[in-house]
Amino acid sequence: MEKFEYQDLPGEDHIRIMELLPGTNDDRIQIHLASELRQDTIDTYAAISYTWDTLLDPIEIICCNKLMFISANLADALRAIRSKKSEASLRLWADAICIDQRSDSEEKNHQVKHMGEIYKNAQKVFVWLGSDKDGIAKDCFDMLKSWNLYLDKQLDVYKKPRKIPPLQPPRHLCNDAKQGEKLTKLMGLPWFRRVWVLQEAALAQECQLHWGNHNISLAELMEFACFFDGRPEIARLVGVDESTFRLWRIVFSCVYRTYGNPKSWRSDKPLIKALNEKHGPRSGLLLDILQVGKSFSATCAGDHIYAFLGNPLAFSDDGRLFLEPDYNKEEGEICFDAAVAFLKCRREAGYLLCFVQHSSADEVTGNSRPSWIPRWTNPVTDRTPWFTIGNLGLSFNAGGSVDRLQYRVESGLGAERLLTVEGLVFDHLSWTSDVLEPENFAVHSRPRNIKPRTSQLTCIDELWNAALLAYRRLSVPTEVSESSLFYEDYSYTLVTGYRNGSLINLRDHRKWFDAYLQALREPGRPRNRNDTSLPSRNQADDDSRYEMNMKNCRNQRLALTRLGRFALVPQFAEPGDTCCVFLGMVTPFIVRAAEMANIDGRRHHHLVGEAYVYGVMQGELVNTLDRADIEKEEIVLV
Repeated sequence: MEKFEYQDLPGEDHIRIMELLPGTNDDRIQIHLASELRQDTIDTYAAISYTWDTLLDPIEIICCNKLMFISANLADALRAIRSKKSEASLRLWADAICIDQRSDSEEKNHQVKHMGEIYKNAQKVFVWLGSDKDGIAKDCFDMLKSWNLYLDKQLDVYKKPRKIPPLQPPRHLCNDAKQGEKLTKLMGLPWFRRVWVLQEAALAQECQLHWGNHNISLAELMEFACFFDGRPEIARLVGVDESTFRLWRIVFSCVYRTYGNPKSWRSDKPLIKALNEKHGPRSGLLLDILQVGKSFSATCAGDHIYAFLGNPLAFSDDGRLFLEPDYNKEEGEICFDAAVAFLKCRREAGYLLCFVQHSSADEVTGNSRPSWIPRWTNPVTDRTPWFTIGNLGLSFNAGGSVDRLQYRVESGLGAERLLTVEGLVFDHLSWTSDVLEPENFAVHSRPRNIKPRTSQLTCIDELWNAALLAYRRLSVPTEVSESSLFYEDYSYTLVTGYRNGSLINLRDHRKWFDAYLQALREPGRPRNRNDTSLPSRNQADDDSRYEMNMKNCRNQRLALTRLGRFALVPQFAEPGDTCCVFLGMVTPFIVRAAEMANIDGRRHHHLVGEAYVYGVMQGELVNTLDRADIEKEEIVLV
């Protein structure tokens, strides 16, 4: 039989729709494929979301009476969802079939731009998770529905998850000793690791997860995941690793809710509906979405950007896409183009450099790629999203208004890309701690990466002693006592100001920090000798508020500057590195002098990364520019 060959689409406003003919499990898959105007297909088809696999063992299907080869996983999906009735067929869209995937095809670039519209315009999205080889899909889905029924009833009474008293679920919710193991297998399926599925699910009007012969709405899974925020006992009761569902709560908050499509599964359950309505669709940063996407995988590095081009934040106010997809470009060139595009966007520009998070020392000073360009792939296996200190909605404004931002992108020696910005050099690092792991500062032990104890002191006390010793070595005249320094600088720096939209006053900070210290140093001790009761929810909140905010210090170091400032700096920062403020950027930054440190009178530096420096986060240094003895300068990042 003749092999199927793609014909060019009539134009960018066309897509291909397949008609999947009915059949039983043993029947060969048969489809018809035709091009149609995109606007004429709205609500007439269903889209498939699935994981790509290799074509090493392709499955033969019939397309328009000709041979076509597809992956085994896609073939399984088509068999599972096709109609078993002889008279019924399904109109479907699947990328591997409906887009010409040849590497030299310009069509792929054009269609990727419109991928968001394709999923948004579909009646529903079928998510194919794979075959249910262990026969546990029904148990998993029933378990999620039962837990949501219980938790939603609690939410109806107490209105917010954090207000719900300590959970005492009915016995039937905890009578399966293997429920945690089953849920872990569900969340470990390949679909939950693929970056493209984030947008495919976000834009769906209705989104059904199919695992073997069983299905469930994605809304049920997201409802369950969002209850994990501040409720670690759910993970303990269910028997799962809290981090898995925490990641998907972040996906919902930072990715799903930003799409803003009015017809959506996000309104199908009470908690996710409330979270979805809390913020407008254009209230975030596309940079934040790409940051979450680093926790997922893609076949091509560029897909970590292209997979979100259907998001409203990827478009300017006049409807132009911020970046055109081009699969002929290498990863470095794509990331450079994206960085330049972000600098041109007023909403994103002041945050761009905050997303430079190097994964090795060589990335800081090596020659493989400019140090100032964010990378959107994650070379490490840990899927925990890295927080950025610079975050939309917070009060940080170290470099002043974005209107102050002045930059030039230019070529250096060879193919070198330079970014020149205006700013202030205000200090240098004199001491840095070991890399911080929030688990080491937890009140209750966590099973991951716990530092072996070498003394009876808590980690927070050991770190303070090391910092205090380094501080005493500084020849800095100061009238600040060590006690007030402890509260106002050290402890406040470790939580980066609580990542709050407004400043947290020192009275509240001291209350939360004191509660944390007591819980850490004397676990289980009543608050006073006459109080032997369990702590109330509000008391528990005081105990945990500080600890929860210490997660912001993951992969960072505590540092002291030569002028006695406390700072939270990137893991590859070193004593001697320079502290800068770039005009128009929201945080201070740590840079390191390049070998060719001064060319044409300008300083050349490698960008180490963003920093939290106590006392300069609100634009204090920028406000001194009017003084005659303070001058801004051009700083060149290489």
